[in-house]
Amino acid sequence: MSIPIPKLPEGIEVGKVVTRLINVRDNRVISRKEVTMEVWHPGLPTPSRLQLREEVAKALGVDVKQIYVIRVVTEYGRHRSIIEAHVYDDPTVGERVEPLYVKLRNMPKEEARKIREEMRKKGEKKAAARK
Repeated sequence: MSIPIPKLPEGIEVGKVVTRLINVRDNRVISRKEVTMEVWHPGLPTPSRLQLREEVAKALGVDVKQIYVIRVVTEYGRHRSIIEAHVYDDPTVGERVEPLYVKLRNMPKEEARKIREEMRKKGEKKAAARK
């Protein structure tokens, strides 16, 4: 008795990341697009948010600075992730609207670590001043 191996959809190869747009919703109030994409990555780990930002930028033809990956959901053993991203018309609007934790998740790890350390030091100084 053998377990059937699921076949990959057409056009998807092992070792390559393939993206497909599922839904693009236009949010005119905040001047952004809310994008849902399907990312196939057979034989590879789940792509990082930085890689996903680049893939969304390629798919939509926009600059990476305008994109914030909000959610990445990967089902166990499926080699497929569903991502939700916000694509802003103007990067400065995204800087003002997105919460800090989302901005930190979409930065390189070293840069985010420095910002977190600075925040921690500021918190310690405030706590010391209260005593």
